[in-house]
Amino acid sequence: MLTAEQEKGVVAMLAAFQNGKRINELDAAKGALKDMRIEVMDETGETHSMELADAVSQASNPIAGRYWNTANGTPTAAGYYGSLQALRDLPKKLGLGRYLVTDDRKKRKLDPTDSTKYEDGSPAALDGAQGQCMWCWNDFIANIFTEGGNLVKCVTFDKPVGNGVSIRVPAGGTSWLGAGVMDRTNQKLCSVISDAEQYRGGGGSALKASSYSNAPAADAKQLTMLGMPATNISTTNFGTYARKRGEGWEANWFVAQFVVEFLFEVIMGTQNSQADYKAEKDANGLYQGGFGTGVTDMPNWDTYNGYYPVIPTAVGLEAGDGVCLVDYNLPNAEGGTFKSFKVPVFFGLMHAGYGSLWRWVRGLIMDAGEEKSEVYVSRSMFAAFDPSTVSDKIKVAECPRTSGWIKRKSYNGLCCMPTEVGASPTTNYCDQFYTDAATSKGLRVRAAGGSAVNGTNAGASYTGSDSAATTTRTFYSSPLCYFEEDPIIEQTA
Repeated sequence: MLTAEQEKGVVAMLAAFQNGKRINELDAAKGALKDMRIEVMDETGETHSMELADAVSQASNPIAGRYWNTANGTPTAAGYYGSLQALRDLPKKLGLGRYLVTDDRKKRKLDPTDSTKYEDGSPAALDGAQGQCMWCWNDFIANIFTEGGNLVKCVTFDKPVGNGVSIRVPAGGTSWLGAGVMDRTNQKLCSVISDAEQYRGGGGSALKASSYSNAPAADAKQLTMLGMPATNISTTNFGTYARKRGEGWEANWFVAQFVVEFLFEVIMGTQNSQADYKAEKDANGLYQGGFGTGVTDMPNWDTYNGYYPVIPTAVGLEAGDGVCLVDYNLPNAEGGTFKSFKVPVFFGLMHAGYGSLWRWVRGLIMDAGEEKSEVYVSRSMFAAFDPSTVSDKIKVAECPRTSGWIKRKSYNGLCCMPTEVGASPTTNYCDQFYTDAATSKGLRVRAAGGSAVNGTNAGASYTGSDSAATTTRTFYSSPLCYFEEDPIIEQTA
């Protein structure tokens, strides 16, 4: 039995229902769009209000992103931001995967499961005859901002969002090998898979087994350097050799480096490249996890081949555009296994931006002065780049004066440089920043990702800032990159 008060409530609800109007019977709304609100059901399954202007904007400009709780330092994203479906569809909309790109910057998609042929099934030449082996993306807007104590990183395609960094990144690509290859005949930076003498890796000469106590057999690629990445070249020369391909080509321009770091974080939902690999997607159908150790735990590298490349360029061909780990057994002198690696693959990008070999970064300079370490970037990639001055560049950040685990990094000007240390191997970015600015002054370039011996220090955000533009090392390379349009960086506030 209902009480009199309850009966009164039921009668009132019935009257409200009977007197209700259909939408087309309601009076027209008054006021500005920004003042109107609607009822929505969000990711929690609960109904909440939302500004109508925001709903309209997001519907016409889908936002695909993640957000991180900056208070707890957890490298895993706290949730998705914007449209869940847009985030699921992001890799496809970006066109991530392997392509062959000709010197006039025309790309042709390879089969997503077999990199030795095109999508139409015809054979593809990976030796440079039909173009360079590139990992490509379509143009997008990168947005990084804070909202309610959270750090948001998201992709849009039509309009920027948020109150922070929003920069359009032109369509382009970087070598899917994760390192550079040199055409020794024509002195051009390449991205090809070939055992020809013309593309001999390392420093351009074969190594002698007798020089190393743990060397593999004399005919191993790790000694012949055939079919291996090129190293022992300065970032300045890498850039010179890349520009010989024509306008729009460079050697790991900082914007291309940003794309690798940023898209990994947004799509995989973690800032920790070395988080445990998870083949399955999460409950929302999103990618999750990192790629584990990768090629960062090489033992006795010095006595194996003197810190020269250990992973051939052909490794991972069978992975296509996959998100996976590829097994590779490093040979020993007897034909057995010296070391087994699980090589990361991020939608076809080998090494996923970390490990194996350091990656020199072009277009960015850190000025290690007496009191500050100031970071500058070039406005234009299509213009000449001079690493000996910062007078023609844009200041975007200041780096710490001491080394440590990266707690915060700047996306201003898409620089991706550390601005605060004090984290750990399991918090924030889980990667190291190395600097000798306290004892060594001058202009420095960035090296990214770490090498085969950097262990937990390594990761896509790992940054070394102790080298001049003229420095050469046996375990440093630089992947070829290109952009269809100049990746302009405007003056920042």
